[in-house]
Amino acid sequence: MIEFLVENPIVLVPLLLIIAVFLFAVIKKLLKLLAIATIAGVLYVLLVDYLG
Repeated sequence: MIEFLVENPIVLVPLLLIIAVFLFAVIKKLLKLLAIATIAGVLYVLLVDYLG
């Protein structure tokens, strides 16, 4: 399978592009979740400090 891909770059390039786009989408989603979690955490700490 790998030999076939290395010998046929026409097949390899779109495959790599698809993998790259997929990874980019996953990383973007994870970063968004991380940002939301961070903001929520900071707001929670501020609320606890303010109310406590």
